[in-house]
Amino acid sequence: MSNRGPRADYGLDAPHVVRNLLLAGAVLAGLAMAADRLGDWGRFRPMLFSMAAGFLAGGLLMTASSRFGKLRARDRLLDRLALQGHEAVLDVGCGHGLLLIGAARRLPHGRAVGVDLWSVVDQAANSAAATLENGRREGVAGRVEVRDGDMRALPFPDASFDAVVSSLAIHNVATAGGRRTAIGEIARVLRPGGRIAIMDIAHIGEYAAALRAAGMSDVRTTWPSPWVFPPTRAVTARR
Repeated sequence: MSNRGPRADYGLDAPHVVRNLLLAGAVLAGLAMAADRLGDWGRFRPMLFSMAAGFLAGGLLMTASSRFGKLRARDRLLDRLALQGHEAVLDVGCGHGLLLIGAARRLPHGRAVGVDLWSVVDQAANSAAATLENGRREGVAGRVEVRDGDMRALPFPDASFDAVVSSLAIHNVATAGGRRTAIGEIARVLRPGGRIAIMDIAHIGEYAAALRAAGMSDVRTTWPSPWVFPPTRAVTARR
């Protein structure tokens, strides 16, 4: 009999979008099945089935991405940091701690700090308590801490971290100016020689330009990841 406790739950991303996709797919499928009994609607049956399949596939792909795919994408992103195990790592917009806890597992002599506004619109049941519980379940509670804070005004001194990461978070800042400010803050808290790794569904080229403007070097972007839906890209840089 296994003594393993409950697994960490890294949350469902964009839960309202997933709900709406699945609901729309179900309604359209119902209309398609009833079309023959709705007079002239019968001729729209193939189109309705096609639309239903598209919506349902989108919702299911987003669910699979949240539950499985983003774990693989996380590991590939953290590999790019080449952590040695003693660093201080910041996760910006940490949510349930996907990158935060993944980094902490690679830091037996370091620490991982997460900062978030804890929006439940962007991630279901998002809270500091849920993130800390995930850290406990993953056996890294002693190396993880979380802070309340806005990525556009990070609550840390200059040059506080050896690495800064972010996953599916910066795009939630509505304006280009706000996103540039967030990238500037990420650069500000990074120590000389430190690395940045950001994964997101949009604006990667914009982030790369902002990182260069902030004085970062070796700025590189990736092709879309096959593990996350909607597809994500990553940008990495070094101070």
